[in-house]
Amino acid sequence: MKKLLITTFATLSMTLAAPVFAQDHSAHAGHGAAAASSNAEAVMTAGEITRVDARTGKLTIRHEDIKNLDMPAMTMVFALADSAKPADFKAGDKVLFHAEDKDGTLIITRIQPAS
Repeated sequence: MKKLLITTFATLSMTLAAPVFAQDHSAHAGHGAAAASSNAEAVMTAGEITRVDARTGKLTIRHEDIKNLDMPAMTMVFALADSAKPADFKAGDKVLFHAEDKDGTLIITRIQPAS
């Protein structure tokens, strides 16, 4: 009976502890997480600028699916990262861009003319 109780307790303890150990990924630092981010940055999306708001520094773009954000094709407003200037663009320009979600704001981090 004592052996059964010890075995049951040990099995129950390991079963309850398994999710705790499964959540701890600290030992995996640097095992490809940076590579995934680099791959996401490489994803460029085709679009056409429909409006430029120089005052707010935002572009309205009709775009294809944005794969890295899991977003379907649509027309929407994007903020520009500090390195890009809205004066460099005009409505009708066809572009390739990379956007990221920064705390709920969609920001274009890279943009270039489509070839």
